[in-house]
Amino acid sequence: MINYSLAEETLGYVTSQDPSNTDKRYLVAGSKNTVIDYQKKVKIRSGYYRLGSANTSLTEIRNGWTWNTSSGTHLPQRFYDDELEVYLGTIDGTAIDAWTRVLNGWSTTEKMRSVTWFDTTENIDLQLMVVGDDNIYEWNGAVAVVSSTGAATITKTGTSTWAQNRFYTTRNKTVVCVRTGTEYTYTGGESTTTLTGLASTVGLIAGDILVQKIVTSADKPAANRINHIPYVFENQLCLGSEDDQEVWISKNTDYDDFSYSTPRLSGEGALLTLDGTTRSITSLGSNLIVFAGRSSLFKAEYQQITVGTTLAETLRVKKLDTGIDQGALNHESVLQLSNSIAYLSNEVALRIIDSPDTVSGINPKTLSNPIKPDFDAEDWTGAFMYWYKNTLYITAPATGRMYMLNFVEDADGKTFRYWNPPQVLPVGALAVIDSGDGELLHGHSNATPETYLLFDGQSDGQYDNMDTSEKLPIDAVAKFAYSSYGKRANLKTFDEYYVEGEITPNTTDCVLSIDYNFDGSLQTITKNISGSDGDILEGLVDFNSLAQQSLAINPLGSFLNPPSNARKFRVIFEIAREDFFEISATFSTNDVDRYWAIIAHGANATISPRRASHIYK
Repeated sequence: MINYSLAEETLGYVTSQDPSNTDKRYLVAGSKNTVIDYQKKVKIRSGYYRLGSANTSLTEIRNGWTWNTSSGTHLPQRFYDDELEVYLGTIDGTAIDAWTRVLNGWSTTEKMRSVTWFDTTENIDLQLMVVGDDNIYEWNGAVAVVSSTGAATITKTGTSTWAQNRFYTTRNKTVVCVRTGTEYTYTGGESTTTLTGLASTVGLIAGDILVQKIVTSADKPAANRINHIPYVFENQLCLGSEDDQEVWISKNTDYDDFSYSTPRLSGEGALLTLDGTTRSITSLGSNLIVFAGRSSLFKAEYQQITVGTTLAETLRVKKLDTGIDQGALNHESVLQLSNSIAYLSNEVALRIIDSPDTVSGINPKTLSNPIKPDFDAEDWTGAFMYWYKNTLYITAPATGRMYMLNFVEDADGKTFRYWNPPQVLPVGALAVIDSGDGELLHGHSNATPETYLLFDGQSDGQYDNMDTSEKLPIDAVAKFAYSSYGKRANLKTFDEYYVEGEITPNTTDCVLSIDYNFDGSLQTITKNISGSDGDILEGLVDFNSLAQQSLAINPLGSFLNPPSNARKFRVIFEIAREDFFEISATFSTNDVDRYWAIIAHGANATISPRRASHIYK
């Protein structure tokens, strides 16, 4: 019987160790555009395609998010150039399926950031936005389609009322026609399908899309005070700035009222003073957390006191013990994960803080050490972090790379983590968007005003579902660590190499490269694995249905599942014997519509009868 020494699973991606002194089951530097699934197979990643129409303008999307409103609507939004757009699917039976302008005329250089604040009068949440000036902007997410108009009335499509579509009943009663930008003010009819009391409806036609007008609260919290970082904590709006050392906090009943009395009453505004400009504001359990400067971290402490017969409350910040450059890199790279905060520090490292009730000084765990060389070499300008289905995604828009840290919980409740190779993707901000196929991960472009569905299909490209002429190849590489077969100082030899995996019939060019000795200094040989070779193919690969997978552990969709025509393969390559110290295997393709996965691979290596006489000195 021939004995093969196989790598029968892929454990992760590491670059901090010498690749010749790493477990052969790990991927190493040089790998890209491949992923390790929860069955421990390494496979070519799925592709991406555009959501909405093409846009050739060379303008990056500076931020993007999805607002899941309190009334159950989902409003994906993106901000680029001077535009704020929302993606609208079907509104009251009318299919729109397009990115639609909410308002233009914004700053063309600043980044817009948004939070939600609940208004008890309208009984809905409102989206509050800041964009690097001294204003607060408010939008309620109301959208409707015009069915018909009268001299002083507008009737919407569908059977829901204007109020049910989130239009104001007491606040600013002005709607805007998306097509023309014309404003129309109403006085009544919100509880019906027809608005009344309009001075004019000239210019409106059936099919026009109406949105509620964005409201501006000027000079808040103070004139010429520039707002950059918003956060809502216990329904109080917190505003930090990249230009000063203060965080203003509003009343919990009025987001643009920052006043407070002395002594301060519970729910009133407040002013916190830091030792650096604000980088990010978040919360950890019942604690308000503020990152400032390159190294500082503050915890806001609320304490109730009795002044005479009045129950008052103090609010102050306490600086926590941190190391140099252990503060947050930017607001978009700080992420709350249950009772933890994951963030990119200024070192740069991925760190995580736990134990919210005992935060006084911190010693955050570092999760990025396995790929520290990648982190050190990366340009993290505008970095963005997102959590989706048990995976932490970090984008580096300046270089078009994405890093993925998977969290897996086994049947005993034990969690382990592993990194995937870098993904080359033209995205920055990430968001979950439901465009008709479920809530799936999307990326907003780092170069053009376009948004892409990620990890779907078998090619990259900015193409529509029906037009695939612009498909781009996925340059996928899975490079494994060197194997010395347990005898580093001895020469080895083999004449057969076994590979087992999955492949689709059109993948005729999956290349296996074997480097003999470090960096292929002895030789490199290549072999081709073809999905059209019937001799090596077996049955169709099982589809990982929901009935077979735990929702708490595994992601859904094509990120895990192979194409329906993927087949199992086994192949043994016969190779002329050559003595070596170590070998490394690399699997790769660079074409459109390709799929392959590697389950196991290895050689029938044995100790060579020859001595390495050339290294004796």
